[in-house]
Amino acid sequence: MRHALFALGLLASPALAETSLSDAASGLDLFPCELGGLTCTTLTVPLDHRANDPSQTLDITFALSFATNESLGILFYFVGGPGGSGLASADSYLSSFDPALIENLDIVFVDQRGIGAVHGLSCPVAQARFDSSAAPLSDTDAVLATARAYVSDCTAEMGADHLLPVVNTDQAIRDSEAFRQAIGAPKVWLYGESYGTQLVQAYATQVPQAVKGVMLDGVVDLTLDAEGFYRRYTLTAERLLSDTFALCFGIPACKADFPADPSQVYDDLAARLAAGPVTVPYTLADGTRVDRTLTASHLESSAFYALYAPEGRAEFLRTLAAAGRGNLVPLLQLGYSNLFIDPETEIGMEDPAWFGAAYYAITCTDYDSGPGTAEDRARRILDQARALAPEAPRLLRSYYIERLACAYWPQQGPAARPQAYAGGDWPTLILNGSNDPITPISMAYSVLDDAQNAYGVFMQGGPHVIWGRGLACPDAIVQALLFDGTLPPAREQLCEQEPIADYTPLTLTDPTRADAFTVARAIETELMHYIPLVTWPGDHPTSFGCPLGGTILAEPGDRGTDFTFTGCRFWPALTFSGTAAEVSMDDPDDGITMDLKISGAQIGDLVYLHRTTDQSYSLSGIWNGQPASLPRQP
Repeated sequence: MRHALFALGLLASPALAETSLSDAASGLDLFPCELGGLTCTTLTVPLDHRANDPSQTLDITFALSFATNESLGILFYFVGGPGGSGLASADSYLSSFDPALIENLDIVFVDQRGIGAVHGLSCPVAQARFDSSAAPLSDTDAVLATARAYVSDCTAEMGADHLLPVVNTDQAIRDSEAFRQAIGAPKVWLYGESYGTQLVQAYATQVPQAVKGVMLDGVVDLTLDAEGFYRRYTLTAERLLSDTFALCFGIPACKADFPADPSQVYDDLAARLAAGPVTVPYTLADGTRVDRTLTASHLESSAFYALYAPEGRAEFLRTLAAAGRGNLVPLLQLGYSNLFIDPETEIGMEDPAWFGAAYYAITCTDYDSGPGTAEDRARRILDQARALAPEAPRLLRSYYIERLACAYWPQQGPAARPQAYAGGDWPTLILNGSNDPITPISMAYSVLDDAQNAYGVFMQGGPHVIWGRGLACPDAIVQALLFDGTLPPAREQLCEQEPIADYTPLTLTDPTRADAFTVARAIETELMHYIPLVTWPGDHPTSFGCPLGGTILAEPGDRGTDFTFTGCRFWPALTFSGTAAEVSMDDPDDGITMDLKISGAQIGDLVYLHRTTDQSYSLSGIWNGQPASLPRQP
């Protein structure tokens, strides 16, 4: 990324230095953030900015990243959701950007009200039950009871009735504006991703004197009501899912993994799950085998979330291919991961980066569910869903399930939607991917067409949120604007990205015929793609059940990760035990070494080494009573 910046000459005429955040915040009480490596400060604000009650307050915490060079400005960074924690994700976001960003800009993250350790809204027990529920549209009473029970159980589990009326975007804007005032009211850059674009558009409209510039990434069209918003993205997601199946058909390895057309495999499984949950034998961390249930919700949510990024599409297709061959465990694991459900207990996981109940608390009070009683609203939503069903046969749940929860939520949003974002004297940069399922690119076009001094950067094949993924377009364009005010050369710019990442084929579809090298390499492949391991934070020893029995113990090592395998089965006909050490130090020794004892359809004692620095392999040991060796070409 640095090369792109210097090639464009973006730093040849640097902007004049401004008052630094370090100086502006010097009068505040600063302390190390509990999450991550930034500096935090807490501001006490009114519980309700619209009320005149100084006795009712709330503490809002901000995380500050100070420019290491002379500051070129202050960037307020609003993350998505709603429900995402700015504090918990700040380090991850900053590490994904060109180092020049944090060297030259001061950056502010916030845990808006309803999010964070102190007043975060979550109800993991009720949330897991709701998110996993079948909630079929065909059974009106059952689906309404599911939504009604979720709201009742979640609000009881939270015990935060005093917060629910004041957890909305308008109050969050006032909190951040209070912080801006506390640091001397400088003009700031406002960046929002996904839901954050909703907040930023409203912030800039309400407080135009605060704005140096606006950047919207994965754009919400504020003018759409709830029905229009959910309709727009559900229909877009339907199209993108069909496109994903077509992409698989064009990749020989992906096509070969499916016993039929991928869309047919999906539809057949969806029909099976529509008839009722399917029992799946599942291995717990201690090796115990239990029966779990795969529901339509697991399938639909995994399909929908897969569409957010190229890597997700490839991963979902691989799990669907396994399901098409009778192995439902990967799909169930993907469902658990996407829904933040602990696979050991099937209870929702507490995640410092995500507050699921805050999502509903904010969404349901930002949008109106319509007139009438809660029952009137809910039944109207179901009628609308039935009308849309022919156009959304695979992802219809995405259109109605959240809206039903909002219909019963104790707080409702205003009936009138905001006016279109008009922009201002400042530049507005609008970023969107064409393959974004949740904030479709059509919303970004609408905002661009209505806003003055606005520029669009659109990524063909791009995902949800496109800045900070290591691609010169749009990263160089964004930094040119931030560093020295360089505007894009035209109102619209086009970037390109492949819509799907590299597909990894299923391994050992016939393990009885595989040679030693193929088996060892398959174990490595499955280890690197095993969903529970992929989502493991890597900071503490953890045991995982293998798909068909046995366990994997993963432990942080001095140079990477150490593994212990005990009777582990990824395939019905093969079992392996032993150890492995993965080295990831960015040095010549990077790679994985495995010492394996294999039994079942094949028998062997193998030592396998894959060096990732030069992609070389070595193998030694015994295989079916003979010396093991690398394959030789005929």
